[in-house]
Amino acid sequence: MYTAHTSLGSRVLCCGVLLAACGAPDDRAQPWVTLTSTSSMDGGEASASSNSDSALDSSSTADTDVDTTADDADGSESTSSADCTLPDAAPPWQGDHLREVVGVLSGELEIEPGVALSDRASAGRRELSATWLITHLGEHGVDAERDAYGSGTNIVARVPATTTRLGTYVVGAHYDSVPGSPGANDNASGIAVVTALARWLVALPCRSHDVLLVAFDEEEVGLVGSAAFAAKLVADNEPVISVHTIDQIAWDADGDRAIELERPDAGLFEFYADVADDVPGLGELRITDTGFTDHVSFRAVGFAATGISEEYASGDTTPHYHMASDRFDTVDFAYVATASSLINRAFGRAVGEP
Repeated sequence: MYTAHTSLGSRVLCCGVLLAACGAPDDRAQPWVTLTSTSSMDGGEASASSNSDSALDSSSTADTDVDTTADDADGSESTSSADCTLPDAAPPWQGDHLREVVGVLSGELEIEPGVALSDRASAGRRELSATWLITHLGEHGVDAERDAYGSGTNIVARVPATTTRLGTYVVGAHYDSVPGSPGANDNASGIAVVTALARWLVALPCRSHDVLLVAFDEEEVGLVGSAAFAAKLVADNEPVISVHTIDQIAWDADGDRAIELERPDAGLFEFYADVADDVPGLGELRITDTGFTDHVSFRAVGFAATGISEEYASGDTTPHYHMASDRFDTVDFAYVATASSLINRAFGRAVGEP
């Protein structure tokens, strides 16, 4: 997560229970309100946005054209006759996958023979990380490629719709770290969840939307990679429905399994809350006004967005933030898996159910 300094507080309307909360001058201590069930907020919106359009059903404010066909390998259009049963949101490979990705990116495991990363700050170590991520995704059936911009390189994978495409979801996390920090939590944990989602999505028998999975470069120096990718989406007229970014999802000292949703635009709290009961062990979902991470870049150009994180605003967040001690052995992998299952289930509902 990018650190910015400001003396100004903020104000957020936490809808659904009609509470207004004022942010403290400290940008790390943002307001939050617990909203754990849509049944307790009938007719309400869990959003810091005045936009009344559901992000589950409509595209963002950017004008886009949506493709209306998706072809099978034999050239014929897919039909709805396929068995669209969703796989388990906690697949049997989940734990090993999360540990491997965090392990390699944080230097616990070698990224290539005889080489382990100390951080992901220099151009050379970021390039090693990018190469490994592309190879890793390819080994699991996900085609990814570099998307270079002026000072860095994002990694992008598109999991396409199998039926008529109704639009595009974007899910991302930054893969760089600050100098001197292995960045196991910040943000190898987010990359592990995004790559797990990519692997899970390609196994879905039916997909009604494209999903773009992105590893952003240079978040730690001012959200540079996500800003470049947001501009590309606009230039390409990508029919984006909503953008979901994951940053720091590996610390849960009190064991409550709570997850924060950062500035969710209209419909995006419900996007996750509506499937929360399907995720064993999941705690409360909390709306916060946390910024200074990649979701900000997309909202700035008109896309509906939210961030997903550990209790960064609520206080149960890593004490190893931007430090050399942000290592593999500080990661709560059971908590990372809970977050991964929530995100898998939410996107399964959004793109995989008939």
